Amino acid sequence: MLYAYLGTEFQETLRARTIHGSTVDRIPLIDMPDFPIRVPSMDVQVAIANILGALDDKIELNRRMSETLESMARALFKSWFMDFDPVHAKVDRRDTGLPKRIADLFPAAFEDSEMGKVPKGWRIHTVGDICSRIAMGPFGSNIKTDNFVPEGVPVVRGVNLTEGFVDDDFVYLSEAKADELKNANAFPGDIVITHRGTLGQVGLIPRRPRFSRYVVSQSQMVLTVDPARTPPEFAFRFLCSQKGQHQLLANTSQTGVPAIARPTSSVKAIPIVLPPVELLQYFDGVVGHLSERRYLAWKESRTLISLRDQLLPKLISGELRLPAADRIAGRRV
Repeated sequence: MLYAYLGTEFQETLRARTIHGSTVDRIPLIDMPDFPIRVPSMDVQVAIANILGALDDKIELNRRMSETLESMARALFKSWFMDFDPVHAKVDRRDTGLPKRIADLFPAAFEDSEMGKVPKGWRIHTVGDICSRIAMGPFGSNIKTDNFVPEGVPVVRGVNLTEGFVDDDFVYLSEAKADELKNANAFPGDIVITHRGTLGQVGLIPRRPRFSRYVVSQSQMVLTVDPARTPPEFAFRFLCSQKGQHQLLANTSQTGVPAIARPTSSVKAIPIVLPPVELLQYFDGVVGHLSERRYLAWKESRTLISLRDQLLPKLISGELRLPAADRIAGRRV
């Protein structure tokens, strides 16, 4: 019955029977038992549930796999570059647990720095040092709802930074308007930070995203990391870490809407410890692969959700026969 309730026909019934109040809309629950709903035979119900359930199972599997991949990437960054676990192990003459060629990339000593003890040979830089560009989103007067079009160049807003980077649920600008706002354009590998509103949001645009370019909104800023200095994935992980978040939010103003005071200069001044390039490259290869697999799982789930939502009303109404739906779903799952 769940799929029948989610079907277009019953959802239209709910919308038609909704009572619109001055503050909130509501459904008259006392009348709900009398709402009409199309119920096919039990055999058909079971078959529909099996087809759509297989899609839901795959979507859920992708979600859990994505969570695992993200946890692995986050744990590896913290262990190597925040807690310095391999360095501590070598100082204590313990096994690092890493293959020798990887363990050899870590020093066996610490040295003092303005940020406390850091692995010997690692250098203190700032976010400004490792970026070729740090740019603000457009002024509010330069991007208004009147500028939005049905399709075009997507605008990155806070809703797109809730899970690192959500490559969906956009509003769009025309190509001409995006060209006009070229300083606020963002490209694959760029980092987007919320500087006003829901602070602490950081997103990394994937290497092979849905769109060739984006425009950040007036509440966001964009960082283009110089890959010759450090991989974007490393900088992104640092800004998402506990230490990076602390530095990012150190200059927060709470007057009115929460905001980072002097966001460009504040972000540029954030200190960051950089390991040797060989270790950065290895980390980028490992974690970049995890991030790409996670993004591909998200893309697949997005396709499966769309397929499920298309099949649902057609199956409930009988427009699409079960054998045909089974073949379509079977090719996707």
